[in-house]
Amino acid sequence: MERWRRTSFMLKRSSSSSTEGKKEEDASISGGEDGLLGFYSDNQVVTLPQGHRFPMDKYRATRLLLEGDLQLRSILTTQPAPLASEEELCLVHDQLYVQRIFMGTLDDQQQRAVGFPWSPALVDRSRASTGGTVAAMHAVMQGSRRMVAANIAGGTHHAFAGHGEGFCVFNDIAVASAVSLRDYPHLCNTQSPILIIDLDVHQGNGTAKIFENDDRVITFSMHGANNYPWRTKMKSNYDIDLPDNTSDEEYLTILTEWLPHLIELHEPSLIFFQAGVDALKEDSFGRLAMTRQGLLRRNNMVYSVCLENNLPLVITMGGGYSRPMTASVEAHADVYRSAALRYGALRLRGNLSVH
Repeated sequence: MERWRRTSFMLKRSSSSSTEGKKEEDASISGGEDGLLGFYSDNQVVTLPQGHRFPMDKYRATRLLLEGDLQLRSILTTQPAPLASEEELCLVHDQLYVQRIFMGTLDDQQQRAVGFPWSPALVDRSRASTGGTVAAMHAVMQGSRRMVAANIAGGTHHAFAGHGEGFCVFNDIAVASAVSLRDYPHLCNTQSPILIIDLDVHQGNGTAKIFENDDRVITFSMHGANNYPWRTKMKSNYDIDLPDNTSDEEYLTILTEWLPHLIELHEPSLIFFQAGVDALKEDSFGRLAMTRQGLLRRNNMVYSVCLENNLPLVITMGGGYSRPMTASVEAHADVYRSAALRYGALRLRGNLSVH
């Protein structure tokens, strides 16, 4: 019997509202085991057609901004992401779909749904984007001192088992969750499930569908009610639909109520944080009205609840589509910078226990 119901909520607003860098492209930096370990895949270069609307350059720009931040030198480690294996991908995705991606044999309609033209480079980039989240998961689950690790990419939550859409080829969070269920069943199970906190402005429809019948994974998605995906929305365990122009205070009030409730109800063993920044007012696709400072407060709410409950955390990038991309890159960097500073400071003070 389920211990919860799949639930959808809609925020109803009252009339008054309230409450180029020094590193080479393949370089890594190391800040030791204190702070944040981040995997990147921008070394797998994908060249998109001129005028393509996806901001592929934001990944490298975010990494270089972080690597150039002197205050992170001792608390941020970056390294290239490994490629996800076919076996790992097929824990979630249909084998035929994976093979068609590898070989470039999707039909035109399927390729248009993905949003990228096929190339061998796209295959490697998609595997690395997934492999980074898998590697981050292992980093916090295999008994090391780490309580947080990140993918400076990923968050590709629109990929379904048998098809991709919305600039998502493989579903990195779903694959990493499935690997965790396979490799750490004594930790991740129905009694102590994985909790996916998806705060991208678009619903995590692929993730919701993949785990709709799996009580070992709880999906929470807080997103714009009027945003993509319009025709392929699915039912998460919890869906919070936000109206256009939702402000910082409205957003954060809801999140403040939900985060401790989710932890208390489900007692999760592992948290995935899809940290999309497309709720920014400047975002081209977002439709919400959040500020950079509001998103920073959002990030710290997630980190606080994980720290207070000694929960291992994996962070992924998610969406961000401001034009120019500067606002999105700065907000993406905030996600990782604030995690490095929070966890690094606690570790250095000796206050962070090992799970």
